[in-house]
Amino acid sequence: MIFKSSESQKINISKINFLLFYGNNEGAKEETINKIFKDENFENINKYEEKEILENPKDFFDGILSKSLFEKEKVIVIKRVTEKLYKIIEEVDNKKIDDIKFFLNAGSLEKKSKLRNLFEKNKNYVCITFYPDNEQTLSKIASIFFKEKQILISSENINLIVNKCGGDRENLNNELTKIEYFCKNKKKISTSDIIRLINLSK
Repeated sequence: MIFKSSESQKINISKINFLLFYGNNEGAKEETINKIFKDENFENINKYEEKEILENPKDFFDGILSKSLFEKEKVIVIKRVTEKLYKIIEEVDNKKIDDIKFFLNAGSLEKKSKLRNLFEKNKNYVCITFYPDNEQTLSKIASIFFKEKQILISSENINLIVNKCGGDRENLNNELTKIEYFCKNKKKISTSDIIRLINLSK
């Protein structure tokens, strides 16, 4: 099943064990995944890189299949997913593991991608696409941030920050974090400060 990134709240997580988050907007993906974890109160979260799974699939399967009597539902997060993981997902699905949820974080996937098609066409799978944010969305996020932190900044300087981020919310969040630390003991930031902080100066 296919969902837009703005529709994640419509997903009935209790009935879905496989979720694919793909696209080049890492910040939006991380925000969505973290919100799901918080809303569902997941505790037993295990994180893997695709590379380590492919290099040693036996250890991966041993790890996900081992479970103590007192362990709650297990959550598996796999990062940097590519087409190479397709057979592993098929194998996991064939084992009919009902008490584990798999969150796959992938970059851009082509329309002909076997992995993408698997998640789009299977009613028991969920596929969410994350396209780059537009400048309006990023500007709104930045404006809310500065308002909450009570930092005085002009709209021109917000645009300066947003233009540096290339449509990626993760980049914006990184820049805002730097500015927050810089403004720890001050409540106003100038253009020269911003240029220096976001490395626009030579």
